[in-house]
Order: sequence, then structure tokens, then C-alpha cells
Amino acid sequence: MQGMKYVYTVYQEKSFSAAARRLFVSQPALSAAVKKVETELGLLIFDRSTTPIQLTTAGRAYIEAAEQIMGIQKRLHTYVNDLANLESGALSLGGTNFYASCLLPPILKAFSDAWPKIRLRVTESDSADLFARLLTDQLDLIVDSGSYDKTLYETIPLYSEHILLAVPAAHPKNKTYAAARLTQTDIMAGAAKDAAIPSLPLTAFADAPFLLLGRGNDLYRRALDLCRHEGFVPQVRLYLNQLMTAYHMGRQGLGVTFLTDSLIKLSMPSQAMVYYKIQDPEATRPIFMAIHKNTYRTRAMQEFIRIGKQLYPDDALQNDCIPCSSK
Repeated sequence: MQGMKYVYTVYQEKSFSAAARRLFVSQPALSAAVKKVETELGLLIFDRSTTPIQLTTAGRAYIEAAEQIMGIQKRLHTYVNDLANLESGALSLGGTNFYASCLLPPILKAFSDAWPKIRLRVTESDSADLFARLLTDQLDLIVDSGSYDKTLYETIPLYSEHILLAVPAAHPKNKTYAAARLTQTDIMAGAAKDAAIPSLPLTAFADAPFLLLGRGNDLYRRALDLCRHEGFVPQVRLYLNQLMTAYHMGRQGLGVTFLTDSLIKLSMPSQAMVYYKIQDPEATRPIFMAIHKNTYRTRAMQEFIRIGKQLYPDDALQNDCIPCSSK
């Protein structure tokens, strides 16, 4: 099994040197171990002529089989750990940057207080990578808001959030749309759900520079759809990796952007931005916990889900929210 672990780490790192550092072994020892596996297999697993190294056809079959074996092993270990009545075991969790930094910590704290002997590990990444890690049992559970394959994943809803157009407060057009303009205080009071407050046609700011999240983020797809439904393509000034980065760039007046009421409520008080409701189904999205559909739902997972649902009912972020400075 050690040889399989070494091969899989090289596959993940796409480099013998990086894999050796991760495994705390010398590169010659790692190369020899991988070569031994290839000799036993009778075929090369890696094409070493490319940079980064790539899998051969036989290598792809080996990795697929290795993931199945490791999945079986993990499910066995989690089942045995369950028998220990949550006195031991581990839980691997994941989330995009915003959810991992602002929504997961209260759940982690409550869970750790209740079950201090369960080891926790948190991975931050984009939605596509998180779901891929769920599929290969590298993660037990993630918090996300993106689209997903319902045949592969099961989701547990937490609450719904609303996407708003965020505009620097100094933008001259804000005076024209005073009736629809919202402040952070308004959002904190639940104005995003108030039907009496008019929404804004995005075409009002179609000529403004936009700050958008990059590919792989659910808000990237939704932002393009929202603009397309209004009949224009946004003029993108910057593509960014994190929602909080878009917020801070917008505060500096670099462009308009799309933010969620979750982020606005959890941000430190500021009057640098104003917000507008958007009348479009794509402007509302569910926040959920997701697990691999065929995975064994351990007691630790069940407890984490229970605590998450308890802490985040649908109106959880409406009042008494914890500011997220996101430095």
C-alpha cells in the first residue's frame, strides 16, 4: 500500500521532487518505489518526458483503481471509528474562501466543543476542485453554493442568499436611482428580501467597468447570466479569485461588482458601497452542505450537519451576525 500511496502523491503533485517533499522522503527513494510498482505492473505509470509529468494510459487505469481502493479503506476506517462512539476519528471539510473563513468557523467551534477528540481538517479551494475531492473521498463534506451533479452528490440546504449589484458610493449614477439604493444597514435589516423595494435594471450600469470572479466560481457564471439576460456583456476591468477581494476593490472605486447579502452582512461596517436588488432567478442561490452520494454518512458527519443546520437556519445572517474582516 505504501507504493500505491507514493504513486498517488506523484500523480497529485505532478512532480517527483514535490511529492518527495510532501512525503518527507528522498527523491531517489521515491523514484525507486514508483519504479518498483511499475515493474510489478509491467507498464509505465508516468510519462517522464513531459513537464509536468503525465499519466500513461496504464497510469490512468492504475490511478482509477487506486482511488477505488483508497475509498474502500477510508469507508472501513470511518465505520470502525464510529464504533468508538466519536472518541476518535477525523473529519475532512472543505469550502470556498468566503464560506471557509466566515461560515465554517462557528460550526467548527461548536462541533469541537461537543466532540473534542475528532480531528478536523479544512481545505479551501474553488467549487470545481471541492466537488472533485468529494468524489474521490479526499473530503467528507463541503459548504458551497455552486451547481452540482445531482446523480453524484447529496446536499443539505442551510439558507438562501441574494446576489446584489454593488456600486461605489461616489458613483454619480447613484443619485438617479435613490429609490432603489440600499446601504449595508438596509441589507442587515433584510432589505434584499423586501418586495416593496424596487430592483435595478443592470443596464443602468452596463457601461461601467466590472469586477468579476474568475472561472470555476459559481458567481462568475451567474454574473455573466445576469448581464446576458439584460442584453449586454460586462466590460470586465479585473478578474479576481475571492469575493472579499471584489468587495475591497469595489470600495476603492475600481468598478461595480456582484456581492452576496451574506458577505455584506458579515463585512465590517462601511459606507463606501451602495447596493441594488436584481430581479432575476439567478440572483438567489442556495447555500448548502454537500456529501458524496454513495458515501457512508459517519456519526461525525451526522453531528456536523446537525450543528450546521442548527446554527444556520434560513434567517441566520439577518441579525447578530459576526463581522468578517477577511484580511
